[in-house]
Amino acid sequence: MFDISGRSFLMQDKSLLYRLLWLFKANIIISCLAVGGGYMIIPLVRKQFIEQAKAFDEDELWEMYAIAQSAPGAIAINLSAITGFKMAGISGAVISCIAAVLPPLLIIAAVAACYQQLIHNHTINAALKGMIAAIAAIIIDVVYDMGKNVARAKEALGLFTAAAVFLAAFVFNINAILLIVVSLAVYALIFNFKEKLRK
Repeated sequence: MFDISGRSFLMQDKSLLYRLLWLFKANIIISCLAVGGGYMIIPLVRKQFIEQAKAFDEDELWEMYAIAQSAPGAIAINLSAITGFKMAGISGAVISCIAAVLPPLLIIAAVAACYQQLIHNHTINAALKGMIAAIAAIIIDVVYDMGKNVARAKEALGLFTAAAVFLAAFVFNINAILLIVVSLAVYALIFNFKEKLRK
């Protein structure tokens, strides 16, 4: 299971300053490239934290992502705070959040300053349409990975929950926040029931 107070595998022997600088750089890169929302950060976080830094494994990433998605606020900021805290405590979480917010803040400020010129630029509009197609493909890949992890666990309740939530959201258009809250409540009750049975 994911331990939020844990330390990374290869980064644990590095100095705090080194880890903070690394977190700032990694989150700047992720924030600059994560166009399209929270789901887009998964491949980027995997590349930076798992493949390059060996900071944690794939299962921990999905557990952290589930926490980030369930908590209030932007998924990207929540996940950066969790990964930063895991690697360097409170200071790591603060540095990671600053690095995650900085690029979009500067970009939005620049876009707002020349919005009227950009909105009528055909080249920029064409580029944005191309980005939407690429983002859709990456989101499908992320959803496939998430489904694969659920199926790999071979847990009947997890498979049933995934199917039920998908139908509720896609077919019946039920609010996503309500589905998350209900799922959390159901799993909490089931976990407590199993713990009582063990005793």
